[in-house]
Amino acid sequence: MLLRVIFFGGKGGVGKSTLACATALRLSEKGKTLLVSIDPAHSLSGILKVKVGDDLVRINEYLFAVELSAERLVEDYVNNVLSAIGEMMPSLKSGLKEYARHVKHSPTALETAVLDGIANYLEADFQFVVVDSAPTGQMVRIFQTAKMVEGWFSFLEKLAKERQKLETFMGRSDKVFDLIKKRREKLERLVRVLREKAIIFAVANEETLSIEEAFDLEKYLKEFKVYRVMNKWKSAEGDFLKVGYLQAPYGIERLSLLDVEELLKVIV
Repeated sequence: MLLRVIFFGGKGGVGKSTLACATALRLSEKGKTLLVSIDPAHSLSGILKVKVGDDLVRINEYLFAVELSAERLVEDYVNNVLSAIGEMMPSLKSGLKEYARHVKHSPTALETAVLDGIANYLEADFQFVVVDSAPTGQMVRIFQTAKMVEGWFSFLEKLAKERQKLETFMGRSDKVFDLIKKRREKLERLVRVLREKAIIFAVANEETLSIEEAFDLEKYLKEFKVYRVMNKWKSAEGDFLKVGYLQAPYGIERLSLLDVEELLKVIV
């Protein structure tokens, strides 16, 4: 059973990927854990010193990792949805390829596909899912998209329901409503899990801009559980969870030395 979903966000270069790796490594001692990167600039392989790609790889007995490819996510998501529509409505098949070309580059296409990819893993057999997120701006868009798409699917479902009534009256079967309903329910499950089980670590270091972004992340995602984290902490004061400096925390052995105890107390 899924216990926690943990997101690491913040300004680029503050060490959120390293903290995500170290935290996932420690959580794997407590249960089956997935470490997933949605950061366009993936770095899990370099930090773990284990080759990680867009297929699930086993790091140790209870830790798995994957780097989600944005292009592949969008491609697969759009093709799956439009393929389902094409099967149910053959008359539209000729125009779907051209439509797909535009949809793949539309606003929020990436965020919607990322949400769909995360949702698939949240429904898998993991107790902890640790997400190495994109920098602040894109991370905020992903969470905002979850709320926006939820309303959009509800609207589409109403339209599809009216269409279904007409098709039934004409003596024809119509599966569009069922497809949209299934998509909406999947998204609703994701949003519910995020609200109930997500923790967001807004990571900063002792640099002013990164601290400001951590506060911004907390402000934009205030309906979720957000904790500010001071990475490579030396002496800065403030209401932060603190992770001390460790030189070259790369590879499983070195990562295990990184003190993320304050983060673990919040998670479990």
